[in-house]
Amino acid sequence: FQAFKPRLRILAVALPHRFGAMAEGVAASDPVHRRTLRLAVSIAAELACPRKPLRGGHAVGEGFYYRPLTGELAADDLKQIEAKLVDLVNAGEAVKRISKPWKEAVDYFEAHGLTCSAAMLKSRVLPEVACYECRGVIRLALHKVHESLDKLKAGKYAIVPEAPGFVASYASGDYVPQPALLSSLRDHAQFGEAHQTPSTGHVNALEQVGRGRQEFVLQCEFRQEQKLAAIATAVKERGDKGHQVKVICIAGPTSSGKTTFAHKLCIYLANLGFCARPLTVDHYYLPLDRQPRYQARKLRSDVDYDHIESMDIDLVGEHLNALCSGKSVMTPVYNMKTGNRDGDGKKFDALPDSGVLVIEGIHALNPLYTQAVDADKVFKIFISPLTALQLDDFNVVKTTDHRLLRRMSRDYLFRGHSASRTMGMWDNVRKGEGLWIFPHQNNADFVMNSAAEYEVSVLKTFLEPLLRAVTPEDPNFAKARELLELLDHFGSWPPELTPGTALLREFIGDGSFDCH
Repeated sequence: FQAFKPRLRILAVALPHRFGAMAEGVAASDPVHRRTLRLAVSIAAELACPRKPLRGGHAVGEGFYYRPLTGELAADDLKQIEAKLVDLVNAGEAVKRISKPWKEAVDYFEAHGLTCSAAMLKSRVLPEVACYECRGVIRLALHKVHESLDKLKAGKYAIVPEAPGFVASYASGDYVPQPALLSSLRDHAQFGEAHQTPSTGHVNALEQVGRGRQEFVLQCEFRQEQKLAAIATAVKERGDKGHQVKVICIAGPTSSGKTTFAHKLCIYLANLGFCARPLTVDHYYLPLDRQPRYQARKLRSDVDYDHIESMDIDLVGEHLNALCSGKSVMTPVYNMKTGNRDGDGKKFDALPDSGVLVIEGIHALNPLYTQAVDADKVFKIFISPLTALQLDDFNVVKTTDHRLLRRMSRDYLFRGHSASRTMGMWDNVRKGEGLWIFPHQNNADFVMNSAAEYEVSVLKTFLEPLLRAVTPEDPNFAKARELLELLDHFGSWPPELTPGTALLREFIGDGSFDCH
């Protein structure tokens, strides 16, 4: 990705009421609080700058990114939006849930330049449309929000300039910029704009009869292939400058498509003359008697296999250094049943001069992993499906929901897991990602956005029946209903539209790289 220097001046937030850091943290972690902030920002922007409609709501760290449809917001525009936001919160403006006739709602959104909201209504027609109204401004009622904007006083909020728009931060401390995510999101949003598919409503409108949908699927896939080619070229160019890459590290949260991506990257590298070979680092766990958390009580259940301390970092470094130096090694074979290594391991032949190791895993971007290797020989890739698809003009498809849908499909089709079981594990999965993956994402040499905007429409075919089978007594019932509401915004597309080489095939099967 192309690096850039974000502007860090924070415009807001001296609130009249101070709360402790703990209270602010609780508010920031509350999804209703965050949704209310997005609503308040959208209302403030329309009231302050009615001739400059915004689009966004993408999560970038502890904040949401917004941009104008045309041009750039000036400093005075941001000050006006900030002042209007503070005014709305301090006044405790009520958020009323109302119903509007379909045509009246469509006419309002079109008149105010909110084309994504209008497109959704046109693709999902109902006689009456559920809306929120606040100080005369109308928004679609897509999510539950607070009934009064004064609830936002429970946390901090800030407007952080980020040309051409801004980030609405809810961080309890200073907002931490996310240049890698922002660069990838901007690029992906430009793709959607170029193909006139910025939102779910626009995607739904693609013609079902004819080649409209098929052409869009192919465009999404060609874009992925273009990124793979760009990575392979970047690796070659570094070698041409005298710094040959010997190790490519790939990390990303669960269901990012790391396995298929690594397979495809090896092929692209081979086309440029490299001998790319995958190295499985999942076998480099410490034996049970050397696991730090096992020592106290001698209970294997105490071992945290997501923690970096469970890995034999010294052996990883030793082997990477040896392989980069043209030597063979005996890689360990870890037995998850016993918690120990089997035998003497497995021989990994020395790399040829054109050889490149491709490793992927939860800790692949952690500097401890590759500290024994010259930094010039390491190329780091962060991968995640960073969808830019809007629901309306101020709410987007959440990346975490996209990944959860992918994983739910894979877990059901290839592991026999119910939707409830997958949802029940999700919080713990995300906790590990927050500790071990996301802190290193901005140090990557390339951010691979693995999202294809047709995916949710295909996944709906598999997942809607599973989610409808979750009963009210199930502890995951509320999340199941939330995901069903998300899927309801999409049309159902047949899986046959998905090419065999598509990354999505890792989660629905019948792919060219299928390893299930």
